[in-house]
Amino acid sequence: MSIETTVTLFKDTDTSRQVLKELYVAGFRNEFWIFGDSSDAWGHEAAGTNPMTSSKHQYGGETTEVGILTRLGVPEEEAQAYMSDVEHGGVLIIGQVNDDRAQEVRDIFGRHNPVRSSQPAG
Repeated sequence: MSIETTVTLFKDTDTSRQVLKELYVAGFRNEFWIFGDSSDAWGHEAAGTNPMTSSKHQYGGETTEVGILTRLGVPEEEAQAYMSDVEHGGVLIIGQVNDDRAQEVRDIFGRHNPVRSSQPAG
């Protein structure tokens, strides 16, 4: 079994929180990370967490969001574009799930009209 990474941008925190709650109901717990919503409001009811707290251990000490995204396989220019959208109110959800559940995640994301999404090979 392999792991699929998905990077998906949503237009705002309301939408991203709905996505995270739906993922939680589907049984996901810590497979997703969020950039752009620093509130703890979703922390106990959702499938996500902020990746910066664990980045030093998992991503070679990366201290920037762009650095983490590039370590995940997102091209640097695309990572910068994602983070620019986050600065303008978007919320980025990054997930790493077993490939046998990847379609389920894509279906959940699709129901919430993502702005854009990519599956880096990194």
